[in-house]
Amino acid sequence: MTRNTVVALTKPKHAGGRPTLYRSEHCKAIMEAMATGLSAEAAAAKVGISARSLFNWQQQHPEFLQAIQEGRQLSTLWWEERALDMAQGKPGNAMIVSLGLRNRSRAASGWHHDAQRLEHTGPDGGPIKTVSAPPLDLSALPHHLREELRAVLVAQLAKAKQIDGSCEED
Repeated sequence: MTRNTVVALTKPKHAGGRPTLYRSEHCKAIMEAMATGLSAEAAAAKVGISARSLFNWQQQHPEFLQAIQEGRQLSTLWWEERALDMAQGKPGNAMIVSLGLRNRSRAASGWHHDAQRLEHTGPDGGPIKTVSAPPLDLSALPHHLREELRAVLVAQLAKAKQIDGSCEED
């Protein structure tokens, strides 16, 4: 064997792919950005980290995951301080602060905690029973009562159309 063959056999094989751009300094940078109220994704963009790297690095580097978790706390603190400032009379936009706080909470809980699910059931949790009634046979009513009923129904229909029409104009 030649010397080149021996070196080639003992040299460790490269893992493949592009080397990571992760540096421990990213932990401090992302926390500082999140401390200004930014989400993890926005903070990553601000410090030049792609969204894919943000999520991969959290899985691959425990210290980066810890920095993101602490950054989320700092971000929530920033938004809560804005809310407290406004409660004490300082200027601000309550809707934006409310949205900022809600989004911090939703991100931590998986983005679905404010969804509502309604389920309708019958007695003892069983199905809702529906009953079909036969159509009304008004032929047995005297003529004058049928006319009164017709007048009431026509008046109600006109009232309903008037209400619908006024809603559409607004």
